[in-house]
Amino acid sequence: MSAGHSASGRTTHASASEARGTHTGATEAGATHAPAVSHDPAAAHDLVLTGLVAHRDRPLFDPVDATVTPGTLLGLVGPNGAGKSSLLSAVVGHGVTTSGGVRYGEADLHSLRPRRLAEVLSYMTQDSYAPNELRVRDVVGVGARATQRSGGTEQRIMAALDRVGVAELAPRRYARLSGGERQLVQVARILAQDAPVMLLDEPTAALDLGHQLTVMHALGERAGAGHIVIVTMHDLTQALRWADRVAVIADGRATFGAPGEVITPGLIRDVYGVTAEVFDSPSGAPTLSLVRPTFPSASTLTRRHPEVARP
Repeated sequence: MSAGHSASGRTTHASASEARGTHTGATEAGATHAPAVSHDPAAAHDLVLTGLVAHRDRPLFDPVDATVTPGTLLGLVGPNGAGKSSLLSAVVGHGVTTSGGVRYGEADLHSLRPRRLAEVLSYMTQDSYAPNELRVRDVVGVGARATQRSGGTEQRIMAALDRVGVAELAPRRYARLSGGERQLVQVARILAQDAPVMLLDEPTAALDLGHQLTVMHALGERAGAGHIVIVTMHDLTQALRWADRVAVIADGRATFGAPGEVITPGLIRDVYGVTAEVFDSPSGAPTLSLVRPTFPSASTLTRRHPEVARP
């Protein structure tokens, strides 16, 4: 799936089609000034990042060179402030100063007009805004109207809301929803848009366990149908179970690889300062167990905060 800078400075390569055991159908597009973007999964294109860097007064990470193939769910993980959200913004070319390039087939995403970009890419930020007067069906309709698909707009709106289990919210005002409900509505907007590249910044952060599973199932379905889905997440067990590939953003570098090869006890200790165990559950699903913080030590915490001591 990806080719990117690893922690050792090497370039890593892998194929999402191998991980899924399916044909992704990636093809090359003819070079034209404004190449048409096909919505047929069999004619999907790679998303290619070339020397991509996000800047906020300074470079946030080393240049990222990566190729993400259709049919891939890529999980971006790493500590707070490492640059996961900024990497998504750099892919879109909005919200941060960006250097490097991003191409989908022959289309340079950073040079596309907004309407044209929406045909290629959908984007959910952590704090997606919608005017207070809009109702839920209007918010999801923004996504549905951004692309041309079979089925009427209203049908696509309701199908997306139903997929994440909140069809009953359609007539309600967006401003009156809870934080978790707003997050589900924004995921529905992404599903209704059905762009070949989907970027979601922590789409399950405010959700209960059931809706977390619902959202990850829905995103996995889209990846399985040939979309490129890139998701930032903090739950490493979620990354192990759902992602085809992961990229760990830490210490100014992006390390790409298969989840089981990258998310190891050693990496967790080095990146998060936590001792952890990674093992398969009785059902065979990869599971992460956090054992203790590596630093500060428990004895240090006890000295600083005697009230946490236990007999």
